[in-house]
Amino acid sequence: MAKIITVWGNPGSGKSMFCCNLAKTLTAGKEKAIIISADSCTPMLPVWMPDRHVGTQSSIGKVLTSLEINTAIIAEHIVLLKEYPFIGVMGYAAGENPLSYPELKYDKIRLFLSETSRLVDYLILDCNSDMMNIFTPAAIEAADLTIQILTPDFRGLHYLKAHKALLTDEKFHYEKHLTFAGLARPFHPIEEMGHQIGGFNGILPYNKEMERMGTSGQYFRSFAYCNPRYMDALKLVRNDILEIDKKLKGGGV
Repeated sequence: MAKIITVWGNPGSGKSMFCCNLAKTLTAGKEKAIIISADSCTPMLPVWMPDRHVGTQSSIGKVLTSLEINTAIIAEHIVLLKEYPFIGVMGYAAGENPLSYPELKYDKIRLFLSETSRLVDYLILDCNSDMMNIFTPAAIEAADLTIQILTPDFRGLHYLKAHKALLTDEKFHYEKHLTFAGLARPFHPIEEMGHQIGGFNGILPYNKEMERMGTSGQYFRSFAYCNPRYMDALKLVRNDILEIDKKLKGGGV
């Protein structure tokens, strides 16, 4: 069964790029990973692969609204990256929107995540910033490790204040979430924001090269431009996942 890593946070904090870089980190030893985005407001298949035409037949919407969800149906809708064959992606296709499919059901999403976890070593869930998109709370509940990425400014602070209240149920394990400062710039009051937010476990610094990779649709090539602090955050996640795996195998949890 895959280890499930859920990534959520405020809009524009660098979640999607972090998911891509994390996938490359976790598959360095030829393990397999799938990145999943269920944000129909921003279809991610054309963002991840702007040079490939991936039609609606590959959309995650076809799976989430199918009468039956199983590993065979899911496998048919995983799009493998040509340059990184150990990484697959699932998301909405170009032109789709929130009205393209019937309303999603919480239990069906949980079943989808459970079945998908049978196929690879890691599931990385790139969540919508809107907690009303029920994929996000379902993904947080299902996670072995949850990461919240917040811009170290008032946007990130007030996003957290607005959404933290929605995760008070113990099934979300909020107290165990890692918190990273996303798109951190030199002028950001990181220490002050960290104090108000409750502390950062890592920093994901902004740089122009990574922004260029994002704007040109080369998310998976941004790994080459991760600076040491960004790499430290990726290593922290990898080590935490390895520790969780160790405990599970040893019956520690």
